[in-house]
Parts: sequence; structure tokens; C-alpha cells
Amino acid sequence: MNRSLTRKLISVNFGSGPGRNLSRRSQSGVALLLVVFLVALASVLVLDLAYSTFLGGRLSASAERQLQAEYLLKSALNISRVLLREDKTIEDSPKDDWGIFKDGLAVPAEWLGLTQPNIQVQLEIRPEDTKFPLRQLVPSGSAPNTKWVSSLYRLFQQMDFDNDKEADPSGPFKGKHFESRELIGNLLDYMDYDKESYSDGTYSGLEGQLPDGTFPNLPIQRVGELSVIPGFTAERIRRLYPFITARTTNSINLNFAPKAVLKALHADLSDASIDEIASFRDSEDGPFTQAQWTSQIANFVSSDILDGPDGIRIMLSPASRQFQVISKIDYGTSTYFMQALIEKGSPRELPKIRAFELY
Repeated sequence: MNRSLTRKLISVNFGSGPGRNLSRRSQSGVALLLVVFLVALASVLVLDLAYSTFLGGRLSASAERQLQAEYLLKSALNISRVLLREDKTIEDSPKDDWGIFKDGLAVPAEWLGLTQPNIQVQLEIRPEDTKFPLRQLVPSGSAPNTKWVSSLYRLFQQMDFDNDKEADPSGPFKGKHFESRELIGNLLDYMDYDKESYSDGTYSGLEGQLPDGTFPNLPIQRVGELSVIPGFTAERIRRLYPFITARTTNSINLNFAPKAVLKALHADLSDASIDEIASFRDSEDGPFTQAQWTSQIANFVSSDILDGPDGIRIMLSPASRQFQVISKIDYGTSTYFMQALIEKGSPRELPKIRAFELY
């Protein structure tokens, strides 16, 4: 075998020459792709880890803020309870220590031990019976109370429900506009103990036109229940909300009730009389006191309005036992709320919490 042939055989057997160079280039390309892939994968993992860490930090900070806000709101509630416990007068008045919060006010930071300047806690304390008591329309086991029924009708008229063009958005009466008398009838149907449509010649309901079980025929428990009663649209409920309550109260607080609620109590109460009542209770001579309120109010209304057939004496009181407490905290870009109902007990006893909600 000559030398030339031997070299060719060696070249073929040991991979020298162009074929081997091509194989090396292919292996280098695969290795480069593998390196690029591994670098990209590592980058994705690092970014994912960084984002997870960032997100975890954000969630942890949010949970911490929420927890701190909850405790601050509960502290504001306890401040309300202490202020009401320390109230030395029987009647309620803006002059009471808690009265400064009647329209909402920031709680002094030192009361809460706050040192962070960007946190502010707002607090509002108001007697619950400044509002119209819906349960008094149909007292338990009784026929409708005509005084309260007529008063609520006048409140609806003040709000111009007869002409507001509000129509039911859905249900069997979709598109129908219910006037004030019909709204009263529907509300009485909702709470009275029979399944028939209410009708007394003045107010008319429609329970008899609805499937059995539509109305519970029980005292209303929450203002939100109005939404299932025909005619009570979302807009009407929104407008009514500051003036009505489903809590168990049986009188209107003369020292804090809105003018609209007071005016609705009697057909002959004039705007001038209501203005005089409001001016007196906030003046140096006010408020209306537990011992003298009937003689004090006699300076502004007639004896017939106070003690006549539709007299309002039994519907009024200068004091409350139940109070609504609302608190709000602005914490950075987040806002948290608390709403509670507290009830006074015996003197020196811390008022009891009857309802509590955080949102």
C-alpha cells in the first residue's frame, strides 16, 4: 500500500479533514444555543424571584396597614364609648364632650398615640333616633300607627317623590312610577301580618298582586330591605338614608333631628317654627332639657300641635340611648371605614356595642 493511500485511510478513520471541521462547528453552535437558553432561563428566574419578592413586600405592607387601620378604628370606637360614658347630662347636646364629633371631626393624634403625620382618623357620633323609625309604622302585633304613617308620608312629599319620575327598573312593575301614598301602602304591606293588599282609603299597597312569600310580613330589620319593595328605587333610598332608621327606637331626638324630620311630624309645623327650634337648641339657652323640654318647645309650637289629636309630644325626646358611630381613616392611598351602633346602659357603665362593621 503506497503512502498516499495510507494518508487517506488515516484521514477517514480519525476524522481529519472537512467533515471533522463541520462537526466541530455544529457542536459549537449547539453549545452557544444552550448557553443562550440557560442565560435567558436564569434571567427569567431572577426576574420572577424579584417580582415575587416585590409583590410579597407589597402584600405584607398592605396587610400591615389594614391591621393597623383596624386597631385605630376600634380605638376610635372606644373613644366614643368613653365620651358617652362620661356624659353627665341626661339630655343630648352639641355642648356635650362627644358633641364636637356630631358632624365629623379628626380625632386628636395624641388620643390615639399616633406619631405618623400622614394618618388621620375622622370620627362622627350621632344619636340614632334623629332619624325616622320605620318600625314604628307597624308596631309588633298592632295595626299601623297613623301618626308615624302620616309623618313618613309628609317626609316623602318633602322629597317630592310624587314628581321625581323615578320608575321601578325591573320586576313585575318595571317602568311604573309609584307616588308617595303608594310607597306608604307598599311599605305597610311589607311589614303587616296579613297577605292582603293594604288599603285604608288613603294609602294603598299591592301585596295581593305578588306571589306568596314575596313580603316577609315582619318588622323591617335593615334600611337596605327597602330595595325589594316596589317603588323604592336606589336613588330614592339614597336620598332617604340620612333620615330613616330600621333600629328599634320610638321617638325623635329633639336636640339633634334634622329639620326635615321635625317638619314631617305634624302638618301644621311651619318652616319658621322649625328654624326657631333649631336655633334654640344650638344657642346659649339650649338645649331642650329632660326636665323642661315640653315647656321650652311650647314657646315655638301651639298646644294643638303638641297635645292635640295628632300631637307630637309622644313622638319627641331630648335624649337618646342608641348612638351611631362612624369612623374613617386615610392611610396613604387607602381609606378604611368603621360603622357601629352603641347603646348606653346604667350610669358609669361603658356603652355596649350592638352592631359593628369594618369595610
